[in-house]
Amino acid sequence: MKRGIISNNGYSIIIPNDEIWMTSWEIADLFYVTPVSINHTIKRILKKEVLVASQVHRYICLENGNHADVYNLEMVIALSFHFDTGHSTFFRRWLIRKASTPYRTQTPILIHLPGKEECSC
Repeated sequence: MKRGIISNNGYSIIIPNDEIWMTSWEIADLFYVTPVSINHTIKRILKKEVLVASQVHRYICLENGNHADVYNLEMVIALSFHFDTGHSTFFRRWLIRKASTPYRTQTPILIHLPGKEECSC
């Protein structure tokens, strides 16, 4: 399984085209918190049944041969609202900006008629 890992380079959030599955260490690095706090928060989210464990959690073999629990984008988003760090705030603002920006489905076409001004259709 090819998995994507969200990263924050300090200026923007980078989300790969692959399906997002991240370890607690990778999520902790994204939000600048400890992996222990990530694991505790994941347990609370699953205990409250906010998310369904079978949909947001997998146990996979990593590229280095080790096995790890990984969590999908839905869990990463839920976790971002549980921490108050600059990195988690930046991620939330980026997420809200992406969600609220209208998606342009049509490309404007410019038609030039000789002797007339350009008009947009």
